[in-house]
This record gives sequence, structure tokens and C-alpha cells, in this order.
Amino acid sequence: MEGEEKETQNQLPCSGQQAEDAAERQSKPKKELQFRLYRLLLEKYADIVNENEKRTIGEIKGLVNGDDLTIQSILTDFKNPGYEFQRDYLEAAGKMLQFVMKEIDYVDPELNLNYWFSPKEVFSAKIGDDEDLAVFLCSLLLGLGDENAAVVIAELNNLRTHAFVVTEFGGKFFILDPSQQHSFCDYSGSREESLQKYSFKKAKIKRFLYKFNHSAYEQFI
Repeated sequence: MEGEEKETQNQLPCSGQQAEDAAERQSKPKKELQFRLYRLLLEKYADIVNENEKRTIGEIKGLVNGDDLTIQSILTDFKNPGYEFQRDYLEAAGKMLQFVMKEIDYVDPELNLNYWFSPKEVFSAKIGDDEDLAVFLCSLLLGLGDENAAVVIAELNNLRTHAFVVTEFGGKFFILDPSQQHSFCDYSGSREESLQKYSFKKAKIKRFLYKFNHSAYEQFI
């Protein structure tokens, strides 16, 4: 009987290490478990999402929209009543960059999903990936009158892709990346100087892949 009792105890599903493992699983935060489930669902239906999120070149260009109501409502808080592009642009654009870096949280979803959020969706959720933030900032700069501002998708030397904004003003080339903290002039100078100065998480630019704004779309591959 004693041998049978020991054998029964050893077969109990929640004895010993199994009980500790079960307790550890139950102690995990609810949000962590929810995110794991959401990630699983997104990965399962990634093909459907990617198919529905396909955009034509015209639609991609249309993502940069200075007349968007959300963009215009933000600009009214930063543009002086007598705003003049040549005189006031650099100051206003610097404020726009700081605003996006402060108000919109950058996140790398690390999912095989292609999607585009509208300015309203980004501003309402206060979150976005690098492409969302770049499009958002580029739309604000266009709203300030900057026809040169464009979104760039670049390949970095760590073989990852990353999006940021480029523009030219007053004979200088600027790289603006709202996914990380920096000042408006940190990555400025000649085109070559700006490209040399820029890095994202210590990775340097290897090459541009795509560049677009409201009026043009360029592919470099």
C-alpha cells in the first residue's frame, strides 16, 4: 500500500515542480498574457491584413496630407497669426518635431504586417511605428508650407529598415527622425554631412529604398 501511495503522489499533476510552474504561469500579468494572445492572432491573420492594407502609389503619396483636419488642428496651436514660410518655418518646424517626439510614442511592433494609420488614428492613440511617425511629421511640415519634406524608407547597415523625414531649407539638408530624441539641426548640413551624422540605435544609413511625399514617389531599388 505504501508503494502504491507514493506512486499515486508522483502522478499528481500539480505536485512538486509542476505546481511551481503552474503558479508561475498564473502570476504573469494579465496584460502580458493578452499581448501574447493578440500577437498570435495578428500573426495568424497577417496575410489578410497585408492584403487589405495594400496601397497604390497614389494612395501612398496621399498619406502625406497637410490639409488633414487633425494636422490642421495641431498647426493652429503653433503657427503665429502672421506666419510667413521663409521667416518662420525653421522655428515652427522645430516645434513640430519636438511635439511629435513628446506626444506620440514610438513602438517597433516586430510583426510581419504592412499597415498605415491615419493622422487621426495616430494622434488619438498617441502611438505609432517609425513609418506612422514619419508620415505624421511630414504632413505637419507640409502644412507649414514645406513642399520639399518627404518620407524616406531606408535600409540601415544592420539590415533593418527605418523611416524618417528629409527636407531642404536655406541651402541645408535635414534628416528628422521622430522615433528618437534629437534637435532639429542635429542631422543637418550638406546632404553628405547629414547622412554621415545620422544613426538610429547606432546603425547608420546604408541606402535609401523609397522616398515619397504628397506629390512624388521615388524607388531606389
